[in-house]
Amino acid sequence: MIKINLLPIRAARKREYVKQQLVLFLVVVAGLILGLITWYSTMQSKINDSKKEITRTKQKIEQYKKAIGEVEKYKGLEAELNSKLKIIEDLVKSKVGPVRVLDRLSQVIPRQVWLLSWTEKKGTVTIEGEALTNKHVAQFMTQLGETVETNPQAAPAGDKTSQTGMTFFKNIRLVETELVQDKKYAQSFVKFKISMQVSYAI
Repeated sequence: MIKINLLPIRAARKREYVKQQLVLFLVVVAGLILGLITWYSTMQSKINDSKKEITRTKQKIEQYKKAIGEVEKYKGLEAELNSKLKIIEDLVKSKVGPVRVLDRLSQVIPRQVWLLSWTEKKGTVTIEGEALTNKHVAQFMTQLGETVETNPQAAPAGDKTSQTGMTFFKNIRLVETELVQDKKYAQSFVKFKISMQVSYAI
């Protein structure tokens, strides 16, 4: 019988198998390395883009801060200008106001009422006077509280919507009254004291 030695063939096949496995392993490793390199490159690109976006955002924030600073500056100038205009307006009113108040007072005081004193302190005015009767004092107080049109000439005829009713005298309060008998003239009269607040801004 002829005997064939198969050991060299098996060994060759085994070596070939090992070579194939080794090549496959190297291919897989190379693929993993290539994949990692690609992933790293992609992530690095995203990181760089994010850094650039952060830089642009910071620059915009600085620009907005400067713009906000300019707006605040102009707001401060506007407030300062309004304050100066208010001072000027108050000065004008302080010159014109008392004249108009006295003019209004002369219009509403009844003929049977006489004023003796006018005292103003901390925005409150106290007036003292005499009247023939308590009825005339009440009439005087009522007329003091009546409203006036602040700009009657500016409104068209019959249009009352643009006329604002205001009053020079507010919080009118009767402080005291005293009935006095004048023996010389055999006549009685009333002494009175009234407190109120006066608006010079109309």
